[in-house]
Amino acid sequence: MRDQLAAYCVPIEAAEYRRTEPDDRRFDDFLIPFDRWEGSAPMLALLGVPQDEGVRRNGGRIGAAEAPPAIRQALGKLAASIGSRSLPDNVRVLDCGVLAVENMSLEDVHRRQEHVVGLLLDSGASVVVLGGGHDTALPDGRAIGKRATRLGIVNVDAHLDVRPPAIEGSHSGSPFRELIEDPACRLGMLIEFGTQPFSASAHHVRYVLERGHAVWMLGDIRRDTLDVALDRVVDALDACDAVHLSLDMDALASAYAPGVSAPASDGFRPDEVARIVERIAALPTCRLVDIVEVNPRYDADGRTVRLAAYFAAVALWTFAHRTRCR
Repeated sequence: MRDQLAAYCVPIEAAEYRRTEPDDRRFDDFLIPFDRWEGSAPMLALLGVPQDEGVRRNGGRIGAAEAPPAIRQALGKLAASIGSRSLPDNVRVLDCGVLAVENMSLEDVHRRQEHVVGLLLDSGASVVVLGGGHDTALPDGRAIGKRATRLGIVNVDAHLDVRPPAIEGSHSGSPFRELIEDPACRLGMLIEFGTQPFSASAHHVRYVLERGHAVWMLGDIRRDTLDVALDRVVDALDACDAVHLSLDMDALASAYAPGVSAPASDGFRPDEVARIVERIAALPTCRLVDIVEVNPRYDADGRTVRLAAYFAAVALWTFAHRTRCR
């Protein structure tokens, strides 16, 4: 595994910060760079994909390529505990650093990403991927979908991202159309969750619904309450043997997450997104979470980067306790 990752990935340096107590455990204590990984196959893995070519093709704000190292460093500083509970001492997260993408076309990046995510899934790991634009979800979905009989995807997003590919090819607004239309993906259920008014064209909504998938508008979730909506989402995923959660940070109101490729004035609160991540990642069939569209160039005080790191911590924490790491 280490040699294979070395061919495709680049390690990330951990952030420097002051600690004076040995018992003050942080996520950095559990994130093991792939070039230092030894022993058994990983239960958990973290991978960054530093590219925003898909955002450029879709007319968005460039800068998401800078997000994965920033999110990884913010994640490492977080306390690996909730209240009096800590991550079990033997939990180890394989830190794959970032995908090596220099001088590569977007299509080659996607092929490399699909291959690496597939390696991690085949090793038995549950994987958190840090984007990058939302086209990050395309190779992620293909990697897990080709290993499933019936894949379920939950896209937490202000937008549907079912636009046709551009003349240049895939882009950040097309991943879920491409996954719907890819027979190798074996997509059984796509759930668009948190779609915002005036952010999705009616013909795109019809496109999703006419293919047997689901659209939860933000207003529908508020009317029914988040907990009720999540109960129905979990029920809809029951027939799926693999689940992929894709979180676009523009699903949050821009007051909480200004540093994104396409900010939205309305949206979820951070505590609501944390509940969504926790609920879906707790499903035994959920093996893959990606967090995308963070744009540090437009961030205010690093708040969006820190929020993305928080959601990555929620996903890793939930994966670790779900699998009863001991």
